[in-house]
Amino acid sequence: MNKITDRRNFIKSAGLITAAAALINPVEIFAGNAFGTSRKKGSKKLEMTWKPFDATLRHPFTIANFTRTTTPIVLTEITWDGYTGYGEASLPPYLGETQASVMDFLKKVDLSGFDSPFRIQDIMAYVDSIAINNTAAKAAVDIALHDLVGKIMEQPWWKIWGFNPETTPDTSFTVGLDTEE
Repeated sequence: MNKITDRRNFIKSAGLITAAAALINPVEIFAGNAFGTSRKKGSKKLEMTWKPFDATLRHPFTIANFTRTTTPIVLTEITWDGYTGYGEASLPPYLGETQASVMDFLKKVDLSGFDSPFRIQDIMAYVDSIAINNTAAKAAVDIALHDLVGKIMEQPWWKIWGFNPETTPDTSFTVGLDTEE
């Protein structure tokens, strides 16, 4: 074969693969119980619930301006077709958000217009459009969606994204102040 024929065959093959991939719905593959797992099927509507919770810290946490022994959070659950994804809005004082403000924001989020949790980008664009700021509340929805999709696919996100967990760097952490002892 010459270079032109090779290139034509490659383009044909790539086109067929792309067309086939466009026709495959990830919901049907993963949520269609392709892995043979047993679970109780539920509603095909995305539904979200939340509740406030105070996390008690094992040790007092101190930074320059304050010390705290608890952290208020709001736990979120998004359910779809018998699966549940969990997220949380952690609310340290410097964020300026409260459990009440997070729950007020979450009351405005109506996920019933979405038929698939795999539409994370569309769902989060909608969530972002509801109001500015509210970053902890939005993170709670984002985390719950990713947890839900990972459970449907029966894979942790480091595998979905192709990461090596042994070489993935920490992205953020805070070191609290301690006493000299």
